[in-house]
Amino acid sequence: MAHCPPHLLDDLAGILADVRRWVGVVEKRPGVFYAAGEPFLHFHLVAGGRRRADVKGAAGWTQLDLPRPITVARRRALLRELRRCHAQKRERRSASSRR
Repeated sequence: MAHCPPHLLDDLAGILADVRRWVGVVEKRPGVFYAAGEPFLHFHLVAGGRRRADVKGAAGWTQLDLPRPITVARRRALLRELRRCHAQKRERRSASSRR
């Protein structure tokens, strides 16, 4: 499955700019993010030219369909999932450093 080209993420620019500033997050390639050294977020093009965000948390990958342009409701859902998964990664990292 193809990764989504960066030019098709233009309506997510504000969200991606925020994610780039989060502690421990690194953008390895445009639209491909790692957190705490592990895959965290990337985007795919799926059947019918639709796009999808894949976000990795403690329980594995969550897939979110993202219409283009993104709706307010989907923007909120994406941000909520990103924050939740990022917090899980930070908690796991801090728990392992306390051992």
